Amino acid sequence: MASHIRVAIDECLSDLIPNFLERKRDEISGILTAVARHDYQSIGDTAHRLKGEGGSYGFDAITEMGRALEHAASIGDGGTIVKVAHQMRDYLNNVEVVFQATED
Repeated sequence: MASHIRVAIDECLSDLIPNFLERKRDEISGILTAVARHDYQSIGDTAHRLKGEGGSYGFDAITEMGRALEHAASIGDGGTIVKVAHQMRDYLNNVEVVFQATED
């Protein structure tokens, strides 16, 4: 993955983004723990939230990875879950948020 991935986010979300990204990192750790237990239900639940929250905050890549995780959880594909979880961790570690003023 690229060393810096720029994502333009509405500046009205600037107070929320740091905690949002930290929660996503924690959720990835939880997914990796759950896959070791074959707990596909909790992975699917987390993935569903990722899918919805990503776009809401302006991170379309998180939505897409959440979609892939949700599908992998639904079929019990632990290998894909681990792969996508690592991709998301890389994304979160390399995303650079650029806040932009809302156009009225």
